[in-house]
Amino acid sequence: MNRVTSPAGATTPAAHRRPASTPLLPLTGRGAELATLSAALQGAEAGRGGTVIIAGESGIGKTRLANAVVEHATKRNFSVAVGRAYPVETGVPYAVFSDALLPLLRAIDPSMLSLLTRGGNDELVQLFPALAIGDRPVRGNVVRGDPSEARARLLWNFTQFLSRFAAKRPLLLVLENLQWADSSSLELLHFTARQIAGDHILIVGTYNDADSRAASAQATLRGMETSLAELGVAKGIHIAPLDVASTRELVHALLGESSANELAELIHQRTRGNPFFVEETVKALIEETKLGNGRAPTAQDLLALKLPRTIRDVVIARLGQLPAEARRLADLAAVIGTRSSHDALAFVSQLPEEALLSALDDLRRARVIDEHAESGEIVYDFTHPLLQEALYAELGLARARALHAVVAESLEGFYGSAANAHVDELAFHYLRADARRLAEKAVQYLHAAGMEAMAKHANREAADYLAAALDQVERLGSADDERSISIAHDLARARQRLGEYPAALTLWRRAAQDAERRGMHSRLATIRRNMGMVYFWSGRHEEALTHYDAAITAAVAGSEAAMEARTLIAKGMCLQGVGRRDESEQVVHRALDIAERLGDEPLLARVHRALLLLYVWTGPPQLARKHGAQAIALAEQSGQRGVEWSAHWALAMLGGLTASVADISHHLAEAQRLADELRSPLLRAWTAEVAIEYYAGIGEWETAVSLAERTLAAARSLGQSALIPRLLVWLGLLYFGRGNVEAGKACVDEAWELSGAGGEGVGGDVHSIVPAHTGRAAYHLTMQDYEQAIRVGEHGLEIADKSGYVVWAVHRLMPVIAEAALWKSDMKRALRVGQRLRRDANRLEHRLGLAWADASEALAELLQGNKSRSVEMLRTVAEQLEAIPYVPDAARVRRQLAIALAETGDREGATRELRRAHEVFARLGAEPELRATREQLRDLGARPPVRTLAAGAAGLTGRELEIVRLVADRRSNKEIGAALDISSRTVSTHLSNVFAKLGVTSRGELADYARNSGLLNDT
Repeated sequence: MNRVTSPAGATTPAAHRRPASTPLLPLTGRGAELATLSAALQGAEAGRGGTVIIAGESGIGKTRLANAVVEHATKRNFSVAVGRAYPVETGVPYAVFSDALLPLLRAIDPSMLSLLTRGGNDELVQLFPALAIGDRPVRGNVVRGDPSEARARLLWNFTQFLSRFAAKRPLLLVLENLQWADSSSLELLHFTARQIAGDHILIVGTYNDADSRAASAQATLRGMETSLAELGVAKGIHIAPLDVASTRELVHALLGESSANELAELIHQRTRGNPFFVEETVKALIEETKLGNGRAPTAQDLLALKLPRTIRDVVIARLGQLPAEARRLADLAAVIGTRSSHDALAFVSQLPEEALLSALDDLRRARVIDEHAESGEIVYDFTHPLLQEALYAELGLARARALHAVVAESLEGFYGSAANAHVDELAFHYLRADARRLAEKAVQYLHAAGMEAMAKHANREAADYLAAALDQVERLGSADDERSISIAHDLARARQRLGEYPAALTLWRRAAQDAERRGMHSRLATIRRNMGMVYFWSGRHEEALTHYDAAITAAVAGSEAAMEARTLIAKGMCLQGVGRRDESEQVVHRALDIAERLGDEPLLARVHRALLLLYVWTGPPQLARKHGAQAIALAEQSGQRGVEWSAHWALAMLGGLTASVADISHHLAEAQRLADELRSPLLRAWTAEVAIEYYAGIGEWETAVSLAERTLAAARSLGQSALIPRLLVWLGLLYFGRGNVEAGKACVDEAWELSGAGGEGVGGDVHSIVPAHTGRAAYHLTMQDYEQAIRVGEHGLEIADKSGYVVWAVHRLMPVIAEAALWKSDMKRALRVGQRLRRDANRLEHRLGLAWADASEALAELLQGNKSRSVEMLRTVAEQLEAIPYVPDAARVRRQLAIALAETGDREGATRELRRAHEVFARLGAEPELRATREQLRDLGARPPVRTLAAGAAGLTGRELEIVRLVADRRSNKEIGAALDISSRTVSTHLSNVFAKLGVTSRGELADYARNSGLLNDT
């Protein structure tokens, strides 16, 4: 909500706004609280950002503490932003952040603002619409797409903006009265607080934890405070009442020492140590005794007077002394409920200028309101929320309703053509006016406010506004008109975004019945498709298919070919999810025929992407590549960068699954580029998953672990429930490889829990459940519990088979089962799994799967005594894995090759293989394999090399440095391979990695780089 200010907007930048002023009295009894805030401020100044949440009852001194930290921050040259939430704004998205930051943002030059947002200006406009109003609108390029992705982008980029803003000058952000903050503001606060640990930012929030009107918000705030404290990113301060000594100090400041001792204990008893109550009681005592002769009040004076017994009574007594015009103006300000400009108060009150100024003077002298300049305007606010609350409560229901009507119509006239920028504010007042003649206006502005909230991805506020609009329409007896159905349709979308599927379905059914009754086939198709999506997301696939079919029938009847195609795509995804792969293929090809007939490029891009995803997971890969290339080309032509990203992401996944280094490198780089251009933290996280597996495979474990840990933290912040289990598994497998079994087990156990892998059947997300089985099976393999590894692995294999997503079984799961069977000496099972692995890997062109199948067969040969054949096969497998490259597994195979060589009597060959494996394991930090390798060397009578290797120059491995030197010596790949006893294909793979690391594109450039950087001298 924009404050009640001039519709023309800001003209002059303002400095930070302090919290509403309080008497200049000492802050007594708050030494510990001030110390906590001072330490937090020092931490933020040093780049250790944090959050402090201050809670306490009304009048306890929360604003006093906020004032104190603002003063300290100002002296330390912080940028300071102060905002306050109001009861009027509990449904206005991001209102308290807007109140705090708008003055700062308006003072920033547009070019600097664009630099700070990295071109994401429009995301700031979504949060703060006032930036788009006036002489300097902020423009940008908001990319539309999945609402959850857009919301994540909004939150993430806001925190990144704050971080960049505070990089040169620390920032203090004070958010007061959070018990009245909207849900989106609280979510943004929770998100931001988790991201600023390394920034020069301190957030201070305050809330009233004793106001019964805000019980729900208080519970949310307490939960948020606990959550942030557990994460170590926030501290909580609960302000207790003053003790007798502190009360005496305060009374002394008000009256003087001689009377303080006598009165302090009595005043403390009456006020229970509430500072605001203490001050108001002393003021009332002075006023009532009308002392003009210099005598201070005494305890006897206090006992003789009938003073108010509660804080509210004290406030009402003070307000009762106001002149009539001042009281009327205060009542109007209380109904407006937020900070108001001079012009707005003049327009609403209709007072002559002199009478208005006189009333304002009376209110300022009585310290009811505070006056200050903001963005070129004179604005007024209550000095304490208790004053506004008491005034509003004293009005009574009927008078409050009448004044809301006055305020609503007056403000609408005041805003004029800019009224649409204030829809939430006008909706609030028209709704509370509750006059039948104004109900239409209430519906108009409630509906508009709901749609505006949807555009900001503030789905809770949108649902609340739209539900209120629908209720008003039904009260008017218009439940079945077009407007009612439109509002119900929008409310269903909001409920669907919130995951409130039963409520959404109820609304969709109502809308569907209306569309059927009117014969509105196009609308019915959209509604039925939405219902299908709800059932699909709820895991109720058969019901989803029923609604998709109904949507297709309605689309055909309404000649809506594009809707038919979109629904066919959705149906194909659903069929794929229940393992009906062939039907899915047929359905999506029907969509392709329609899209080609229409010549609709955006639709064609989406259909080709759907086929790409189908073939990535179920094969054959050549069709996946074909449709992927078409999806990318069409997405580029039609400007659908989200579709373009997803196609590159899928092809990068395919590259990883089929061990195509060129494919994964190219498409991973393109996916990363697009994610960065779209400023999407969610897309970055999903892209990073592919990169983690890539780095793990090529033996860059340090990079893989670091990236996995960072991505996991980001995914948690973004609530990516589908991605988190897989990230946990990949990280857990790396931990197992490094010997950190405890950390690995924690990861795979959490993945198991989050994915729902322990449930029966296929239900849930197969893309999380099958990897979770891989992780748990790998843990049991690590612990040498081979029976359990087989049991868990085969259960995961069964789920993969039922779903049709066999690629997850080929990728790691079947190799784990086969290895466990070999260690258990269950040759029959090992051979059966190896044969199955080979068959599926051949169909999917999965080079890794084929190498793993060969390794399983080779080890079976070794265990069955066929040593010579085993040596030949294991050497071939090691070279295949190195050529991919899949470095860690290649080293493990070479260790097994050493065993086979030793058993054939070739101790020298065994030692050579072990040393090669040792080099890899030492670089990876693969402690379990390193220990086993060193033990084997000792058994052969050879001295193991040093346990650790120095990091290669320019980030290159030892093997890569050897190859660089030979390239500089003008050796061919074949000559290098012969010199290093590796294949020329493996040399080529190593060179691809070297080119990527050093940023060179040819052998000549590499040789020049090596000479100029001293690589040829590095030993």
